Amino acid sequence: MKKISLLLSLFFVACAPSNPPSANEIIEKSIAAYGWNQREFKMVFDFRAYEYELVRQPNFYSYQRTTTKEGVSFRDVMTSEKKLERFKDNLPVSLQDSLVNVYSNSLNSVMYFFQLPRPLKDSAVRSEFLGTTLFSEKPYWTLKVRFNEVGGGEDFQDEYRYWIDPESGHIDYLAYNYHTDGGGTRFRKAKNRKKKEGFVFQDYINFKPEKKITPLDSLPFLFEMGKLIEVSQIENENIQVFLPKH
Repeated sequence: MKKISLLLSLFFVACAPSNPPSANEIIEKSIAAYGWNQREFKMVFDFRAYEYELVRQPNFYSYQRTTTKEGVSFRDVMTSEKKLERFKDNLPVSLQDSLVNVYSNSLNSVMYFFQLPRPLKDSAVRSEFLGTTLFSEKPYWTLKVRFNEVGGGEDFQDEYRYWIDPESGHIDYLAYNYHTDGGGTRFRKAKNRKKKEGFVFQDYINFKPEKKITPLDSLPFLFEMGKLIEVSQIENENIQVFLPKH
């Protein structure tokens, strides 16, 4: 145990910069690097069995997803002004509040990761710069993210880490502890980075540790030691970006 503790302490030695950036400065740089500082756009993409649509305008957003099951179309829509509504073949479906929450959380989760790092600017976010971590022989800004209970949604107790390249502003790795559905820990490695209409998109390889709940700051070390288990591939396909014509 002493040897492992020593390795961990060496692995996470922070390279203290002379003028360390603030968490907000890191987030702003990353948002600009991915193009999410654009104020108005529409996007369409496929993820697993659904087609998703994202619309953003100043002070407004709309999320929706559509799938077809046995020839029947199901569409979920939520906006900054209305809670989630479901349509079956374009006809509204009455949903219990519990199902509205389930579908909303599912839709929000996909849109959260798709739009990273933009959601790190949300008012409910509490971010903290932990220093610079040496990982995969590269220095990374390490960002800790928690959420306020007010505005943080049902998952406000979740905690995240983001390992951000200081030069590019890209999120190469991220991890989180979650408490829904029995809880757990996930670690993601970015892949397939691509650029469209000034935006940068990326997919992920999704891993879990052997122990269900694991300290987030130990995950880079466990990843490099080959101690994480691949769970899934997070791949958004057929991404289209539509910008307003001026």
